[in-house]
Amino acid sequence: MLMLFDTHAHYDDDQFDTDRETLLASLPEHGVGLVLNPGCDLESSRKAVAYAETYPDVYAAVGIDPENIEGIELERDLPALEALAKSSHKVRAIGEIGLDYYWVKE
Repeated sequence: MLMLFDTHAHYDDDQFDTDRETLLASLPEHGVGLVLNPGCDLESSRKAVAYAETYPDVYAAVGIDPENIEGIELERDLPALEALAKSSHKVRAIGEIGLDYYWVKE
């Protein structure tokens, strides 16, 4: 039996607003056995943890992507991110933290 593992989903994206719950609940019946849903900032990381806590096959990664660094206050936000990472056994990674060099900002 084939099982799919979605290693990089962003189910907090607004494109899923109309059917997010239905979609996440239906993933196993469509052969998706596991999902890692990464956060890109504190808000989306909190959502990733919430989805992981709600859906048994969804896990979270928490982090701040470099392209979302504007407005981040390290002394405030890094401890909050650390606490979020420790808040649930469903948090399995730190991310999204990659350096996306192909995003050219001029």
